[in-house]
Amino acid sequence: MAQRKLDVEKYRELLLQERERLLDQIRRIDDRTAGRDRLESQVSSEDFDEPGGDAASDTLERSQAMAIGENFRDMLAHVDHALDKLEKGTYGQCDACKKPIAKARLDFLPWATMCADCRKRLAG
Repeated sequence: MAQRKLDVEKYRELLLQERERLLDQIRRIDDRTAGRDRLESQVSSEDFDEPGGDAASDTLERSQAMAIGENFRDMLAHVDHALDKLEKGTYGQCDACKKPIAKARLDFLPWATMCADCRKRLAG
């Protein structure tokens, strides 16, 4: 069986770009949930009918932001795992069955570390 050749540098660049995008999003969400978001603090300092605004709405928004932040952290872990596989020379190989991951899948989802079949079995 012939060994396929992946453009490793292309995938490395895509993964590093995604990593930076995720870190930026995580920083923004962390700032917002900690009350360090400039726009958010400006709005909350304005006069409302009720002192401090709607506390329930603030709590809901903070909870939603924290959940989104957790999703970004999970995605970041997948990106970091894919970068680690690049360094080890196993990028493009399924973690479960060890077969090659389809190039089309890697092009669409550069941080994929499982082939589509194994991923479906895991989710199903």
